[in-house]
Amino acid sequence: MKFYLIRHGQSEDNINKVVSGHRATPLTDLGREQAQSLGQQILEKRIKFDVAYSSDLKRASETATIICNDLGIENIIFDKRLREGDSGDFTGKLSADFTKEEREYFDSLLVNLKEKIIGGESNYDMTVRIQEAFYEVVENNPENSTILLVGHGGTLYHILVLILNLLPRKLDEWFGNCMLNVLERDSKSDPWKLSMLNNKKL
Repeated sequence: MKFYLIRHGQSEDNINKVVSGHRATPLTDLGREQAQSLGQQILEKRIKFDVAYSSDLKRASETATIICNDLGIENIIFDKRLREGDSGDFTGKLSADFTKEEREYFDSLLVNLKEKIIGGESNYDMTVRIQEAFYEVVENNPENSTILLVGHGGTLYHILVLILNLLPRKLDEWFGNCMLNVLERDSKSDPWKLSMLNNKKL
């Protein structure tokens, strides 16, 4: 089984450095170009997907739709469990406007996984829903499937770090917009391995 894990293209909130959470922020023109370019790369590499999944939030669903249009994939399964974390009262806030205390509080949530962000969800809650969605995809598809999954930086982080423990909690680099991250295993009895991160073979 092979997953192609994709973070959405550049969004309006990305460029404005706003905490997105569950906001319906659209892609920028560059974000749409990134999605179209990735779709063309996948075509050129002759990668064939058996099924496509995506977060239902606008920036991810728009990315998935653009990629799948290029690939001739008509059906995308949109799953709200693949959403970015619910950032509660911080949603819509400029990261530059964080006070020192707010920044420290935000950082502490990666250590205190069960602590809910004010008005939102905890990292533990997010892990539970993403893990449920991920393993459901694994169970519902044949072992020889190649699967497209479009989500968010947080989606990929929870799958690769907190669920499968394939990357350290403190990453050297975050997941780039519309870059390929390939997760695969040879059989059900084999461990998962990350063979590509941000377009770089590992």
